Amino acid sequence: MKTSMKLTAAGGALVLGATAAVPAWTSRQVDEQLHAWAQVPAHQSDVQLRNLQHHAGYLSSSGTAELVLRSRCSTDAEEQAGMVVQVSYQVSHLPRLAGVSAFGWQVKPQGEAAQAFKALFGTENALTGQGHVTWSRQVQSDISLPAISLAQGGGSIEASPSRGALTVGDKRVAFSWQIDDAQLRSSDVVAKLEGMNFSMDLDNWQRGTGDAAFKVRSISTRETTLEGLSIESTTLEKDGRLDSVMRNHLDRLQAGKQELKNLAFDVAMKGMHADSVEKLTHLFSQSCSVERMTQAERQTMRDAFRTLLSQGMSLQIEKLKGESAQGSLEGDFTVSLKPSQQGGTIQMAELLTSSGRVNLRGDLASPDLRQMATAMGWGQVKQDSLASSFQYERGQLKVLDRVIDASAVQKMLALADTVILAVLEDRVPEVLASQEDSAPQDEVEAEEAISTEPESDASDEPTASEEAQDNATEAPDRSV
Repeated sequence: MKTSMKLTAAGGALVLGATAAVPAWTSRQVDEQLHAWAQVPAHQSDVQLRNLQHHAGYLSSSGTAELVLRSRCSTDAEEQAGMVVQVSYQVSHLPRLAGVSAFGWQVKPQGEAAQAFKALFGTENALTGQGHVTWSRQVQSDISLPAISLAQGGGSIEASPSRGALTVGDKRVAFSWQIDDAQLRSSDVVAKLEGMNFSMDLDNWQRGTGDAAFKVRSISTRETTLEGLSIESTTLEKDGRLDSVMRNHLDRLQAGKQELKNLAFDVAMKGMHADSVEKLTHLFSQSCSVERMTQAERQTMRDAFRTLLSQGMSLQIEKLKGESAQGSLEGDFTVSLKPSQQGGTIQMAELLTSSGRVNLRGDLASPDLRQMATAMGWGQVKQDSLASSFQYERGQLKVLDRVIDASAVQKMLALADTVILAVLEDRVPEVLASQEDSAPQDEVEAEEAISTEPESDASDEPTASEEAQDNATEAPDRSV
């Protein structure tokens, strides 16, 4: 009995000791992380933390800092300077079920932005939030904005209070925002929005894998009404390949007297080499453009681009459809780039395949369109519909299973090969210059070809007056 009591007491003391140590550990972690963010060079991020005043404590900490929000890649001086906001925060280091600590924060814009925020929201501290740090070290916070109400210059803008949430982890970034209604009214523009939701949850922001969605219940203007707008995307990684699908849907579109329903446009990019995509994304994120890359960075970009193409991929329009009172449209389309030998020449004419189909019904397949399509051989009429399909592979183009001339397609693919090779060999300026020089030369050659065509001898052909004289002299002979 005494032994069990001793063990219980020892266990309790251990738990109490660990609990007492958590605030000290959390306080130290917060202090180190904030100072690490403050030391990030300004040229490496669009968000800069500066003028940090942090007051660390055992049970709680607090402080202020300035955040500079800007666009590093912009050429506009004002956008590069960015907007400055002051952040005040309070952190409680007491552990709880939700996580190791909790915090609250307030954002106050500085300079000219402060006046604009106060005019819109009626307060300088427009953006506030509460959050916590989970046991898995993810930072989670809600975000809230007050209602917007501004009338100026004969126009007005109003919006209901909006809210959102943000989660940041090692590789994860999740963000959501919701606004119930907003409206803009002026002599030039009238727009009303209802039920807007945006959400994004990336499990690996460096590769862009995860889900995103943008939905609006309705949008109304003077001439147009949209209902049930939905844009959703999903990117997954499997066996070192990225598959990305974007689904676009609109329940109803009313524009004047025209009405469209059940519009859908689903696009997919599949089989992309994940490591190459990440390298290219990182390079362009850090340098902003090819012109700002070093020689070594350009070589890394070319190597990643070569691998991306040689590994193959496909672009698919998985769904294309719409309905109206006059008829309907339905179709799909696929372009695939087959894998090539590593280090081998990329030849689009050999590696690229494509196929697609489209079907028009009702008045969309008008008699004139059906007649023209059948006459030209690219349409097939069935009752009140017009259908067509094509397939391209290894230089052969088929329309409705009938082989047709593919020279135009092959020329286009040959030009694509030239551009790709120029990128891979870092000869883009030279190739562009040669293309510009060849265009006038082609025109000269065409003119020379016309001018050197064989001409008939003028002395061998009678003139119009000579023909008239011959006819006149021959007339009496014919009358005899």
